[in-house]
Amino acid sequence: MVGSLMDTSLSRLLSRISIAHRTASEKALSTAGLHAGQANLLFCLWEKDGKSQAELTRELCVAPPTVNVLVSKLEKQGLVISRECPDDGRLKRIHLTEVGKRKRIEAESVVIRLEDRTLHGLSDIERNTAFLILEKIYANLVESENDSET
Repeated sequence: MVGSLMDTSLSRLLSRISIAHRTASEKALSTAGLHAGQANLLFCLWEKDGKSQAELTRELCVAPPTVNVLVSKLEKQGLVISRECPDDGRLKRIHLTEVGKRKRIEAESVVIRLEDRTLHGLSDIERNTAFLILEKIYANLVESENDSET
């Protein structure tokens, strides 16, 4: 055997990659004054502004209280504002401020540099292959999670 299960397990490798990427993300994004979770929420809003907290919860795959904390911290930084939906007062929509819209360039630059560092030494074909494989792994995990809920 080449190594122990801990050395050759794909799950272990994915876990190590996840931890290393999260650490690198936090460090890189701190230069933009953001944490990884905050940046992820902002990327959702840069894609489509005015999403509800429920939509953000689903897209980010986190619990509602996590989104509440993220929104609260981003509001304090002046990057987003939450507004009651005119059609449904119970529903709050999260909108980017002008400062939040401008933060996109800085955050995207950080993410591009991090991605370049992450994929350093891989050819374009290897990058595309890695992306496709990771997408399939993610889909398998999400599908199995959904199957276990039904």
